[in-house]
Amino acid sequence: MAGLKDILALSLRPDAAIRIAIGDLTIQLATENLEYKGKLIIHACSYASREEENECIKRITQLSFSPEEVPTNSILAWAKVKEIKTYTPQTFAIDAKLHGYGADLNQFLAIEGWQGKTVYGYVLEEHHYLNLPIMGVGSEYQHGDWWQAETPFEILCFKRCFDAESVNISETVGY
Repeated sequence: MAGLKDILALSLRPDAAIRIAIGDLTIQLATENLEYKGKLIIHACSYASREEENECIKRITQLSFSPEEVPTNSILAWAKVKEIKTYTPQTFAIDAKLHGYGADLNQFLAIEGWQGKTVYGYVLEEHHYLNLPIMGVGSEYQHGDWWQAETPFEILCFKRCFDAESVNISETVGY
């Protein structure tokens, strides 16, 4: 189980986490290049506010999921980080459908408050959506936090994630 401590998890708002979990989005954007390749656990964090919760629930239901199917503070899936891209305005536009944030890098930077920062795209493959989420884990993590299992409970949850029944999205939709 010591190897589980080396695996990264990424906390995302539930609406973003489910899109990654089901392979609807295959690139996750960040301002850090962690130079990490390998398994990545997809975690749905808590909502920052009631307003954010209402907006996220709208987006979740537009994807034909209920809020109960995408619980907060839960592990929804895992995927493999294949590569990390450094974005230019041109490459950001080319990958717009893969990351889901539109084609204009400068507009994205302004909306996110990331002006002057480099944007990296974590290219994900082999999305494994868990048949049942692993609930009650990671309540201290917020949207965009990268983290590793530190407590015995977190290590157990990571192990359960890889042992759990899941659907390999690439096998079901023909990626």
